[in-house]
Amino acid sequence: MTGDKNLFKACERIKHPARVFGPVRSRRLGASLGIDCLPFKTCNYDCVYCELGTTHQTTNAITEDIPLSEILDEVRERLAAIPRPDHLTIAGSGEPTLYRHLCELITGMKALTDIPVVLLTNGSLLSRPEIRAAAVLADLVMPSLDAGNAAGFTAVNRPHPTIGFEEMADGLVRFRDEYTGTYWLEILFVDGMNTSEQDLADLKTWADRIRPDLIHLNTVDRFPAESYAKRVSTEHLEEIARYFGNRARIV
Repeated sequence: MTGDKNLFKACERIKHPARVFGPVRSRRLGASLGIDCLPFKTCNYDCVYCELGTTHQTTNAITEDIPLSEILDEVRERLAAIPRPDHLTIAGSGEPTLYRHLCELITGMKALTDIPVVLLTNGSLLSRPEIRAAAVLADLVMPSLDAGNAAGFTAVNRPHPTIGFEEMADGLVRFRDEYTGTYWLEILFVDGMNTSEQDLADLKTWADRIRPDLIHLNTVDRFPAESYAKRVSTEHLEEIARYFGNRARIV
């Protein structure tokens, strides 16, 4: 039944590419109103654990398929119709930093309300100054880092061929140097793919360089894109959390 619900959600996103959805109850963000600014699965990663299925053709092209005015109008209408949410979360069914008008989207939402704006991103484009300039406008930025080395990055995230591991990871460090808002780093563990002692040591080295306020540890939960992407046990996650130290939280 859960698989049927996920399939239904995916089909709804395909039919309605620009969505303001929720509020949904988030474990970390409370009542979160979601903003999806891209067509379904417009992404530069093809993560093995993705609950929305495979990315049949990864892209690293900046897009403006969804008009900015349309998204802001939907946000305005939704806010007028619901109780005040805790956050406005730019997320959804693709990688939001591929949206050409991300800067204007964030500033436009801030002109509508003082509700904090959250950016969920895979972090792949934070190496670009123009992407960092847009992301710093958000109140909370939550990038991902699922590997501490190139081999793990390729295996778990299956990025667009123009994205190199070192450049991507260095972008997360550069963003920390420029950003004064709340910075939460998320690491999603896939059993046997990024969980070896060397994988953990490499991830911790990069996490120490990035210096996030919190490190959120996660694992495969819903039906993943690839059946071989298996979850890590709660006991193993607890061991990993102790290894990463006081900033680590199990989601």
